[in-house]
Amino acid sequence: MGQGEKPGLPDGMKVDMKGNLFATGPGGVHVFSPEGKLLGTFDTGVPTANVAWGDDGSTLYITANTTLLRVRLTTRGF
Repeated sequence: MGQGEKPGLPDGMKVDMKGNLFATGPGGVHVFSPEGKLLGTFDTGVPTANVAWGDDGSTLYITANTTLLRVRLTTRGF
């Protein structure tokens, strides 16, 4: 890996009720608006494979390397 590169490759993705895309990729989960603008990144620091909505639809589960992460959000999955 070169300087500034983060571990991982594009893999799983999910959409929320507003049309935002939550997509795994280098370094974590990247969140894009429906227009394709990067809104932010959940930086896991390790290769991140997939995401899924759970519980009442406002919890994002993230599989990252050997870890299962859970993040409560103000949005809900589609």
